[in-house]
Amino acid sequence: MSGLFDVRTYDGKTKEHAARQMKADTDNIVFSDLYLKDELPDCFKVNGAPDPLLKERATRIERNAAEAEGRKPMLDAYAATFKIGANCKWFDKYGKPSDRPTNKELEENRWNVQIDFARKEKDEANPLKPSGYWVNAIMVAKVENNPFDGQAFEAEPEADDPETAAAGEHDDLPFD
Repeated sequence: MSGLFDVRTYDGKTKEHAARQMKADTDNIVFSDLYLKDELPDCFKVNGAPDPLLKERATRIERNAAEAEGRKPMLDAYAATFKIGANCKWFDKYGKPSDRPTNKELEENRWNVQIDFARKEKDEANPLKPSGYWVNAIMVAKVENNPFDGQAFEAEPEADDPETAAAGEHDDLPFD
């Protein structure tokens, strides 16, 4: 999955997310991922239907299109929110146990994750009983904007071949 961590305390009075107070590094946090309705994995279905624990959302593309057309966005995706408590085991991108990153580190990046989670039902008789998707273990890797880690692979045009230099063709690159 690829998504974002929410490490801020919910406050109904504060609309802007960045203005909310950041939680302590020991507090529960959440990880969210968005799935298009027609691409919802089976693990988020109950008896073939979308799990009631999911929330319907509009993708960013749909929200932007609706705003440009002056209409209300269609709900074309489901948001899965994973709750991460103190007992969650953290692993680095190589699968080795690691310390939990700080909330500041988690908030500043988009993350690729693999999650082992449990689905816990709501209990009307005991409203304080935890419900939702709870993470048992999580393996995290920062999404790199540049997978080449800042190395530029631009070949210099050869001065003696003006046609190749002008066309920008380079046979020495490993891809087209």
